[in-house]
Amino acid sequence: MTYPSFFPDMPPQVTSRDGIRLSGHQYGPAGELCLEYRPDNWEPAYTGAMLIESAHRLLAGEAPTPGTAAEVASAHRTTIGQSVRKQTLRFIVSSAAKSGLMALPQYQVLDVEVVEHFVAGYWLAFPRRVMDGDAVRWDASLELPTYRVRKGLFVRIDASFLSKIKPDYGLLRTIAELSQREDLVARVDKSDAEMPFVIECGGTFRLLSIPAGSGTRTVFDYRTVAVPPSSGARLPPEYARLSAASVAIVGCGSVGSKVAASLARSGVGRFVLVDGDLMLADNVVRNDLDWRSVGLSKPDAVEDRIGQIRPSAAVEKRRLDLGGQESSDATDAALVAIGGCDVIVDATADPQVFNLCGAVAKSERRTLVWGEVFAGGIGGLVARLRPGVEPVPHAARRQILAWCAEHGVLPPAGTAEQYGLSLPGGVPLIVADDADVTVMAAHVSRLVVDALTRDESLFPQAAYAVGLKPGWIFGAPFETWPIDLKPEGEWGPPTDENIADELNAMVREFFPAAPEGGSS
Repeated sequence: MTYPSFFPDMPPQVTSRDGIRLSGHQYGPAGELCLEYRPDNWEPAYTGAMLIESAHRLLAGEAPTPGTAAEVASAHRTTIGQSVRKQTLRFIVSSAAKSGLMALPQYQVLDVEVVEHFVAGYWLAFPRRVMDGDAVRWDASLELPTYRVRKGLFVRIDASFLSKIKPDYGLLRTIAELSQREDLVARVDKSDAEMPFVIECGGTFRLLSIPAGSGTRTVFDYRTVAVPPSSGARLPPEYARLSAASVAIVGCGSVGSKVAASLARSGVGRFVLVDGDLMLADNVVRNDLDWRSVGLSKPDAVEDRIGQIRPSAAVEKRRLDLGGQESSDATDAALVAIGGCDVIVDATADPQVFNLCGAVAKSERRTLVWGEVFAGGIGGLVARLRPGVEPVPHAARRQILAWCAEHGVLPPAGTAEQYGLSLPGGVPLIVADDADVTVMAAHVSRLVVDALTRDESLFPQAAYAVGLKPGWIFGAPFETWPIDLKPEGEWGPPTDENIADELNAMVREFFPAAPEGGSS
């Protein structure tokens, strides 16, 4: 018996002195015995003597008399994770995939697509689609990222053959005979790529992968991970409407990338991403992206991130520096795309970009949400402007500045130059870590989801200054100042009340003989 470092808070381990298997309730031939007292039910009041007694009861129960054997009931329960943690080849079958695939006819060999990727030393495969020639018989392609797609064979056979399914090349001959498809062996032999072979038998799924080549060869056997049905919805019911919602995110940097990922998880179905910058190594410290995206244009990198979270989401990208030196045509096209979304998010903290986003939001009557992280990690500002409810964007900005003046404080220095811009001489202006940015991005995401899912907002004010540590107006961490904004300005496209008179005057000037009213 070996006492662990944290005894009496952890139980001792009872093992075979000679390193041999003593019991069927043992972790490996030389491992510890699985006894009545374990880490999951251990209490400090238990003693080592109680472990010895438990070991005696186990061994005596399995051999009640010399030369006899009996079975001792097991209380051992394992999770899915425990059962597959040493398996490097895994075939993940969801409950929905199981139901769909088991609805297909037996003994009919169909074409299958398996999507697979290699990560952290493991090969992870998922059933993607089943075809009968050109006809789709089952499809989950919109639910899965587009990793490596492999094409192979799928067949359902009777449960009586379950014991005969062995990971060897001879199984292919058995399936060919059962399905009366003698061409299968020849088809596999002619394949110049590794071919997946998915078998359903009595509700059990197996993925066998046959390497390229000819003749009998080693078959790779995947461990099936049968995912149990979900215990229930993980998002509020009103989030269902997000699948039809669209969000434009202008600025795919630290805040924008986190907002995009959060909204994808919430279920937003369409994104427009606008940014002209590259993802660089220095950005990794506070971005939702990582080294796999370094060197990509930020919209491309965020599109890939969204696809990893919500593969069915539609993404439109604009690799454009909004407000920068770009063609008028490209800028106009980007503004049109932005204006076609239900909510516009300005994640740039750039006044010029805010002016453009605000103009589009006002003209197209779209909700505008924006957030800024204050220098030094002291907190930030988040705001949401709804058409016809809050002031138009430019008036809202002016009211926020007036609120600062009323409270005797100026806006934190540098709030217009938060992400990648520098002071003269190249000195970075902002120091804020990932946690600071994440908090503010989360608040932005909450405002967006609130605007898309609720008629009555959970947020009584349009803007909030949120503190993360003492500084500026904040006296303590997590101190929040609501900013009450008054309706001001008219939402909608710009109008000119004198346009009719001006047109008539122009007509009279160029066409003196034209009758009053400007018609001819």
